[in-house]
Amino acid sequence: MIKRIIAVLLALMLCGGALAEAVFTLNVNTIEDEAFMNDTALTSISLPASTLYIGNNAFANCTALKTIYCLSPDAVIEENAFDGVTGAEVYCYIDSTMDVYARAKGFTVKYLDSFEIEYETAFNPCAGIPLTWKVVKPMSTHSGKNSYVYEIYKQGESEPVHVSASTESTQYKWTPDSAGSYYARITLTNPLTVSTQTSEEISVSDKLYIGVYEQDANENTQDALEWTVLSVQGDKALVITTYVIKNASYFNPSWIKYKYTYWSGSYIGTISVNYRGSGPESDASRITGITPTHIPLKNGSWGVEADLYPLHARYWCNETFYNSAFTDEERARIMLVTNTNENSPDGIKGGPDTQDHVFFLSYNEANAYMPGSGNALRKTTQTTVAKNENKSNTGSVWWLRSPGKYRVNAMYITGTGGSLSTYGSDVGHSDMGYRPAMWVKIS
Repeated sequence: MIKRIIAVLLALMLCGGALAEAVFTLNVNTIEDEAFMNDTALTSISLPASTLYIGNNAFANCTALKTIYCLSPDAVIEENAFDGVTGAEVYCYIDSTMDVYARAKGFTVKYLDSFEIEYETAFNPCAGIPLTWKVVKPMSTHSGKNSYVYEIYKQGESEPVHVSASTESTQYKWTPDSAGSYYARITLTNPLTVSTQTSEEISVSDKLYIGVYEQDANENTQDALEWTVLSVQGDKALVITTYVIKNASYFNPSWIKYKYTYWSGSYIGTISVNYRGSGPESDASRITGITPTHIPLKNGSWGVEADLYPLHARYWCNETFYNSAFTDEERARIMLVTNTNENSPDGIKGGPDTQDHVFFLSYNEANAYMPGSGNALRKTTQTTVAKNENKSNTGSVWWLRSPGKYRVNAMYITGTGGSLSTYGSDVGHSDMGYRPAMWVKIS
């Protein structure tokens, strides 16, 4: 086979062209002794993975040879196979026989398999949530350590949007602040080589999309829920619906007047006097003796506090909404968290801590993650469905879970302007909006 190739190469040379490159067919396994010896026109060779043997003086005195590609991991190479060749660049696999031979001869070695790139992102990446690139299968070094520089590019832009300092870490996180397609160009450097590879593109949306919920009042369409990222902490992110998706009361057994605020499960107050119905307080509607185990029910009978839980916003968040808006896979991403329910600044008790998948923000959380009156994250509008549920919510007001100035009030934020009311609104009012929040796993 090699004699046939030599004959072809000689014929090409005799036809008037200087031979610039020798590319061997894939079934070549032997380069015979002196096969290309003294060929001063040869500038580049490519040896396939099938190459098993490179003979004595096979490329000796090929003084123009500057590039050697060798895909064979274990070819036997005679010591004098490349005698007289200087300054060549050799592309081969790390720790292959060609790698060992080329370094011994003082050739510049560049590795074909120096590393691979993987990326780990949110299940549906979005602005505000970190993208993570990982270097996997990095080449071993014969001396020194690998270092990496991570350049992050956005599709359509010629210059990187971010460049890391040199690091020995094989993992790098970077957070996009806008939608687009992003990719990483990673450069590995060690005493043996400098190698650069480019990752696949990652499509990033402006918001996080998880779950479906009717929003446009068209039951023939499926409306993806849009979430705004408020905070990222390690491998989890706090998100809140971008829009008010529902208008309803915080807690409203409509047959009793005074309802109290606890996120754990609001109740009808244990004050000595309460009134049936929401109308005028009169002796005829007066009711006494209310306790957590003696609660008036709609039909006039008595029950326990737990009987009223299905009328509470927390029930809607953690039962109705959680079980209907998300798939099993999506629910696996939504974390069960322990929420602290702080007292209000006026000293109204917030009640016991709760464990929630979905919840309203507290007063402290709103100030921590949406600081300042007028904060853009506080401002919002309502979906069509929410507007249809109660057209009186003209300010796109949305509930917080913390109690207001009085036990019967819960705090709220005005979505049109972003102001936070610590006075709050009666928990029975239905002209207030829901913006559920949750912590989700992002990796």
